[in-house]
Amino acid sequence: MATQSAPVPAEFEEFAAPYVQSGRYANATEVLHAAMTAFVRTEDEDAYNLACLRAAEEGEASGEAEGDIFERIRAKYGWKPFAE
Repeated sequence: MATQSAPVPAEFEEFAAPYVQSGRYANATEVLHAAMTAFVRTEDEDAYNLACLRAAEEGEASGEAEGDIFERIRAKYGWKPFAE
């Protein structure tokens, strides 16, 4: 992995200091790494959620399902209700 360096604003140093002092992170770089990891995870989740919303919009725009949709799903996947 390539190493990059960038200037760090004083606000970030102030933000990172308590985490480093507590021993949770060894240094400000680890705090930055954790923050970037969380950022990437959030971006991935946002992209997934947006794709789900778009799929739901497409489904809604396609109109009403005809017939018994649940019966078609049960038949397709071979689902059988539990015996009573």
